[in-house]
Amino acid sequence: MKLKKYFLIAVLTIISLKSEAQIKNIDDFVINTEELRTLTQRIAKNYIMHGILPNIPRISKQMKDDSDKFSNILLTLSDSAPNDEIDIELQKLNLSWMLMNRILKKKYDAMAAAKVIKYADKMGDEIETIVDMVTNYSNAKSIKVLRLSSKGRMLSQKLLLYYIAGKAKIRDPEIPKKFKETKQQLYEVIKLLADQAENNPDLKVDSGIQMYVDMIKDSFDKVRKTVTLDSKVRPTTANMIVNQMTDNFELLTNLLYERFN
Repeated sequence: MKLKKYFLIAVLTIISLKSEAQIKNIDDFVINTEELRTLTQRIAKNYIMHGILPNIPRISKQMKDDSDKFSNILLTLSDSAPNDEIDIELQKLNLSWMLMNRILKKKYDAMAAAKVIKYADKMGDEIETIVDMVTNYSNAKSIKVLRLSSKGRMLSQKLLLYYIAGKAKIRDPEIPKKFKETKQQLYEVIKLLADQAENNPDLKVDSGIQMYVDMIKDSFDKVRKTVTLDSKVRPTTANMIVNQMTDNFELLTNLLYERFN
């Protein structure tokens, strides 16, 4: 049986089992998969933050909560995998997560932190492969803009991860380069979202979406000016500034999902 036919059958199965799997449609599958990318970056960031700021219990709590959430979402996605090929990719991701999680449970040190960053990058690539495979079999016009918004959320945490890693003096010569690249990618995502909000006929008449895109642009402007490679902004302050942008992306993603579904 052709892959596409497997996919269509699986979509019907996902819908029929939505109360159990909590995946109602392809948009749900994509958003939950993209959520894993954001969690991966945030877990790695909080691992480093907790290592250099061990007296802030909320950081370790969020890392634990995010780790539990990651495991639960991954299990849900595996139960709802549209086809065998995607299921195999999810199994690969699960293996990477198990290896990363093993490091997270050990005592912090700079070498362990460098390994966590590498796993976060590796898992980000694995998750992107899964999302690409899913969206290749969907013509839904909502997918593109939902992916953009979800990607922006992930990139905001990735930017913060590299910033905190730099402040923690992690021995990775690629960190400054990755920080610059991530900031540029974030800028490009916001430009594309603004273009969608202005020109997409399904979105340009929606004042709520326009408002959230403007909020993201404003928060990015603040991040751009304050969170730089040579900035003296403390990790906790940078965390607060960037998290505001992350929250704005999440609000936009939720609103977009609501509008399209």
